[in-house]
Amino acid sequence: MKFIEKVGRTVDEAITEALIELGASTDEVIIEVISKGSKGLLGFGAKEAKVKVTLKEEAKVDIDLLESPVKVIEKSAVPKKEIKKETKKDSEDAVVVTPQELTEVINLAEDFLYKLLKEMSVECTIKSKVVNNNRISISIEGNNMGIIIGKRGETLDAIQYIVNIIANKKREEYIKVMVDTENYRARREETLRKLAYKLSKKAQQTKKPIILEPMNPYDRRIIHAALQDSKIVKTHSEGREPFRRVVISPTYQNRSYR
Repeated sequence: MKFIEKVGRTVDEAITEALIELGASTDEVIIEVISKGSKGLLGFGAKEAKVKVTLKEEAKVDIDLLESPVKVIEKSAVPKKEIKKETKKDSEDAVVVTPQELTEVINLAEDFLYKLLKEMSVECTIKSKVVNNNRISISIEGNNMGIIIGKRGETLDAIQYIVNIIANKKREEYIKVMVDTENYRARREETLRKLAYKLSKKAQQTKKPIILEPMNPYDRRIIHAALQDSKIVKTHSEGREPFRRVVISPTYQNRSYR
């Protein structure tokens, strides 16, 4: 049987990471807590929790999923409050900018990135290109890019956020700057798509809605886009930021879960 061991700040976090990597839900695995971990004193001497998660023999899942910030929660009913559908809109395609403006934004973004990465003691090269004549894609290349990506891509997202603020300072027309390294964003998108397809089948089989853990708007759009043409499930988002999450519901639900 396939199994993996994972660590985390808490037992729940370690289990979540294992489920994501296995591409499975809790009813498809056997969970063994190896160590509950401890917080230590004022953060000193803290020990991470460790779990062993084993796939049940009857579970048929994809085990090549990459790490992504998703945990699956199954509930007997979908809350009706604060339900707001998200549609796939890309207003960025309507942005019209000149080559000179793009060059100015690229220079600002690259200058800031070089300074930031130098402070982080990261040796790398930066390559920029224009996408759809109105957006900029910057790739950071070098060794040990894990420090740039961070846990679940959080550091990369933070860098991209700051770069966009710096590059668009005093601008009226916003030009989006996408920052990536080691093709991480494409790999994460593929992971989320695989997870979306798997969970859509599970929602159809169980005829129960599946609620994912809170995700950022970018990740939610990937899930919605992956299943927007599905005939077996439908998706919507609920909750308020930063706890907004995607719900995958079967087109035909068991009446007892409505």
